[in-house]
Amino acid sequence: MLDMTTHVQVSGTELKVRIEKALTEKSLKKLITNLEKELNGEHSFLPHDVEAKIRKEIASAGVAVSQHGGWYRCIAAYLLLPKLDELLSVKSMSEEKNVTPIVQKLRNEALRESFSTFGLEVPARYARTSSGTGRPRIRLSREQKQLLVANFLDAMPTFEGLQDVLDTLPKNTNLMVKQIRTLVKRYLTVANRLQTKVSHE
Repeated sequence: MLDMTTHVQVSGTELKVRIEKALTEKSLKKLITNLEKELNGEHSFLPHDVEAKIRKEIASAGVAVSQHGGWYRCIAAYLLLPKLDELLSVKSMSEEKNVTPIVQKLRNEALRESFSTFGLEVPARYARTSSGTGRPRIRLSREQKQLLVANFLDAMPTFEGLQDVLDTLPKNTNLMVKQIRTLVKRYLTVANRLQTKVSHE
């Protein structure tokens, strides 16, 4: 098994290699992109002084920031380094099974470790260690599914009637009408999908 090295223990060339490895791995692209979006905004969870320290470490390591999508992408990769090897290992199994809960768990652990090196606590949304990992998904019986679908579709005439009324109203209406319009649209979208699925079973 690979020795799990964190950026706390590496610097210079080794840190550069690991950051660039994270940034060039296709399997981590979506994970890094999502984290990058959370960092690059007015509600970023990363304190400015910590961001400055991380930027300095990345720059000192010689990472070509502009070639890898900019600072926030590089910072996102840096924050994931404590669990990089495990993330890559899990991602390699993604075709065999759903690994999303495990990836989320590892991401949270990586962020927690990264934050702890700066004496910080990770934001609450990343504090959970399990994210449901290991819990079997509760399956409904066929009868339960059929009952749920049947009751859901029973409301179809009501929503179709509402849609007919909404069609007669002008588009620019008050907030209440807009909310009803949105609700009706969502219901009819789900109902149509369910009907299509039921007809193919």
